[in-house]
Amino acid sequence: MKTLTALSVLFVAAGMTVPAAAQDGSPSDSAAREALDGYGKCVAERNGSEARRVLTQDFRSATYRTGLKLLSQAAERDCAERVGRANVMRSANLLFAGAVAENLLETDAEPLNVRLIRASENEAQAFAPTDAVAQCLARSMPDQVAILFGTRPGSPEETTAIAPLTAAVAPCSDAAKVGSRVEVSASAMRAMIATAALRLIEGSGDTDA
Repeated sequence: MKTLTALSVLFVAAGMTVPAAAQDGSPSDSAAREALDGYGKCVAERNGSEARRVLTQDFRSATYRTGLKLLSQAAERDCAERVGRANVMRSANLLFAGAVAENLLETDAEPLNVRLIRASENEAQAFAPTDAVAQCLARSMPDQVAILFGTRPGSPEETTAIAPLTAAVAPCSDAAKVGSRVEVSASAMRAMIATAALRLIEGSGDTDA
């Protein structure tokens, strides 16, 4: 996987918090995000089928929260040594889910923009206003989404790649009839789009997302 302030209070689970250093755009923010990406890659490789099952559920549900918590616990247990985080992984649910989703999307050799174009007409329920906006971005800007996911978290390249998507938030909010203003961090924006893109592709029957 390659992160404006999140509505992440909606996504924080017990025992999963965002360290202050991971929210302020500092160098340690980039390091924390790269470590989280490492956890996401490990989960996608070790437990991809279960991760897909969990991440395609309604993220407002208790079943989703339980499934994601189990995935995060498995990541702490099985991936910390590989990531080099000494058995400590802290993240908001949304950011962890996004890291896993993005790495799942990368397991297919077919270009992501091609898969998103194919899935763009697929019906997928939006579970929140931010999710509706993320779906709109994934459907309408597949090339830019693919470019974003090809950048390193917290890098200047990510900042450049995410700018057109950020500019499209207002039109997508209008299209999705989202009345409130959507303002999220770069990390949350990336995660929202990743989880929405995964559900779109999975729902299209493209099972090798």
